[in-house]
Amino acid sequence: MAVAALTPGDNRPVPAMRAAPLATGALTFAVYAATAARTITWWDGSTYPLAAVTLGIAPAPGSLLLTLLGWVVSRIPIVHPVAFRLHLFAALLAATLVALIAWLGARLATPEGRSPGAVEWWAGAVAGLTFAFGSTPWTYATQFTPYVLSELWTAWILVAALAWWRRPAHSSGRARLFLLFLMFGLDVSVHRTNTLLLPAALCWVALRTPGSGSRVRDAGAGFAGFALGLAFHLLLIPMAARHPWFMNEDPGTLAGWWSYVTLEQKGGGFLFSIFPRTANFFTVQVADYLVFLGRNLGTLLFLPAVLAALGWLVILRHHPRRAWGLLGFFLCAGPGAVVYFNLRHGYFRPIDRHYLPSLVILAPWIAVGAAALIRRAAQARGGPVIASGLALILALPAASAWRANRRACDLSRMRFAETFARNLLEPLPPDAILLTNGDNDSLPLWYMQRVEGVRPDVTVINLPTANTGVCVEQLRRRAAGLSRLLEGEPTPWVLPPTIVHGRVVTTVVEPRHGLGLPEGMAAPESVTFTPPDTLYGADRVVLDVLRLTRWKRPVHIACTVPQDGLNWLYRFARFDGLAARVIPSDDPNVWDVDHFRTQLLERVSYVGLADTTVVMNPDTRALCGNYVSALMWLASAQASRQRPREALATLRFLDQHVPPARVGFDPTQIEPLRAQLLDAIRQEESAR
Repeated sequence: MAVAALTPGDNRPVPAMRAAPLATGALTFAVYAATAARTITWWDGSTYPLAAVTLGIAPAPGSLLLTLLGWVVSRIPIVHPVAFRLHLFAALLAATLVALIAWLGARLATPEGRSPGAVEWWAGAVAGLTFAFGSTPWTYATQFTPYVLSELWTAWILVAALAWWRRPAHSSGRARLFLLFLMFGLDVSVHRTNTLLLPAALCWVALRTPGSGSRVRDAGAGFAGFALGLAFHLLLIPMAARHPWFMNEDPGTLAGWWSYVTLEQKGGGFLFSIFPRTANFFTVQVADYLVFLGRNLGTLLFLPAVLAALGWLVILRHHPRRAWGLLGFFLCAGPGAVVYFNLRHGYFRPIDRHYLPSLVILAPWIAVGAAALIRRAAQARGGPVIASGLALILALPAASAWRANRRACDLSRMRFAETFARNLLEPLPPDAILLTNGDNDSLPLWYMQRVEGVRPDVTVINLPTANTGVCVEQLRRRAAGLSRLLEGEPTPWVLPPTIVHGRVVTTVVEPRHGLGLPEGMAAPESVTFTPPDTLYGADRVVLDVLRLTRWKRPVHIACTVPQDGLNWLYRFARFDGLAARVIPSDDPNVWDVDHFRTQLLERVSYVGLADTTVVMNPDTRALCGNYVSALMWLASAQASRQRPREALATLRFLDQHVPPARVGFDPTQIEPLRAQLLDAIRQEESAR
């Protein structure tokens, strides 16, 4: 892209510059591919690769279209592992979006009646790269999640809207109107965030003058497109009827489909809850959105934000109605998202991913503002030099964003989710049952089992979903010995809490060895559990698992499961690696500490945890903090058995392999135990 082509008053198209969007996309793809995750990541970075490979149903709202595209990509054996292949596909989608923003920016910056020239193509490329290297777009460009496809869909909606606006004078434009609202209908199968733009689209249609001559026919074309797009989502019904390997909710019937679409398990009503506000609207919710804009448009004294504001003013001057229409899209995507999502104070996940469409709408305005400044500079004395210098200056925010974000957005060496999954699965005994607590301690495990073939013999039961009919049906079909789990209970259902006072459950212990007891300790004939008076669905499932397996299958509790909700079972659990094994004894002294040490120090991997060149995000720190807790449990157990030297060696291992401060653990919490051990060692030496 030759800056020298920016000569004063030269509006002639430069053929080589027409490739600017393509070149911008290619450059971006190279960066995204180099920094893409090589394996699964937390949250959606495990969910959607698993859904794609199994052609499964991701939790609502899901992304049917991304799942289908990912399933096709997962069958193309070009890059391994499969997760990396899917992340590269996400990078390709993101690079396509960047190229589209560059093209849109150039088109919006071009005066009516002529083709984009060098100035406009350069400005479009600047806008595309500034967007591309923003913190949030780059973060999601390196992972296979719905958010890249959702923001790409925003751009296609803008393209369709502008195509309808700029329709030829002799055309009614109904075919383009049909296409525009078809995109909105299909967005329900993308991730539905762009549905917030629907009011803006209706205003956009109303603002365009002259109209087509028949508002009724226009409405019919738009409704037909929207209905057809919505109908695509009905594919979920036959997909669910196959009983795919991964499916937490069952949309296999019309009733189930409607429950899935309306997000019934998450609260229903499409989560439409504007009042009351869950947090202060200005100091929490609007502030959160402004922080998002600052992260992505705040480089070099907010120059991208200034260019975007200037760009909208330029559009307003030349095309007032179009400018107000575009502003409507932005207000629905940005402030509209703030109003709709009604962010709670201290929400555990950032919702930047839902703000991304507003950034897509803003980005082309940067090109309009940049092109206007360059054209004005080209008219001054010494125009070519000034214009070329200004063009380079306006490209600095993109370079600055790349420099500022490249380390934080580089997931190429981040393998924490895969390692954590392996560390939970691989040390378990054959045919174990593992109880887990949430997304990040379940989905990576399911992916590793189903896609990478890691310990498929282990049955992973996610406790928060264990009380649903879908989960129980899957356990009945797939898990050895659980075909009669909660026999007689109808499905689909959600088990309600039951109150039973003074209930006890006795389970027969059939095996006489291999129960996780210390060597030489005899196994009891039976074990009696005393569950709480209020028995939740997950408690009923776990009790029935224990009753059916009769201790023939080892049961473990992942370290991520809090003790409060499962205290009746934790009395019988002894940590053995990153999971606690349920043993037929509630005596706290019955614990094979030597086996625990072997599991934790020899079978668990700590790769990357001490490497400060690998960035740790908050999710990683939260999950990897469990390594510190486990090693602390081991050291405490060794200390309680009067083995202070072994305990001190465990703490040294902890310092070396999992620096506590790196995973967000306060190192001072370890010092009392260290001091106690050193004092015990000194007393031993004095006694000698």
